[in-house]
Amino acid sequence: MKNLAKIIVVLLFYLSTSQAQIISAGQFIENVDSQIVKISVDELAAKMKEDTTFYLIDIRTEGEYLAGHIQESVWLPRGFLEFKIQKITDNPESEIILYCKGGGRSALAVYTLVQMGYKNVFNLEGGIREWVHAGNNVYNELGELNVIKFGKTE
Repeated sequence: MKNLAKIIVVLLFYLSTSQAQIISAGQFIENVDSQIVKISVDELAAKMKEDTTFYLIDIRTEGEYLAGHIQESVWLPRGFLEFKIQKITDNPESEIILYCKGGGRSALAVYTLVQMGYKNVFNLEGGIREWVHAGNNVYNELGELNVIKFGKTE
């Protein structure tokens, strides 16, 4: 009788886990996006004019960062975020704003930092693409750039 009970438990477990649905990366990001706090481009621009302390982190690849980034941002690629964030700040109350190209990678990064215990983490809505679209400039080793069109050229 004990073996039959074990078989039933294993069978129920198998049936409950085999019905799991795999979701797409886009669906996962949508789920995460509904759980995080966002900041608009206008809010970031206003914050940059104030005399407040916050960390602006670009989590894109090195090539993306070197091509152009928001002034005063720190480069910390998504793949190293969990391992190196404490070198930037180990204070869980620090205000941290993350951005990427369009907001997807940074949404996942915000979610990760919240899970790690950081309490004031924000995702820049639309990422650097929206920053440029709103008429803001970016910077690289050559200085300030006025981007006319953001993206790849054909």
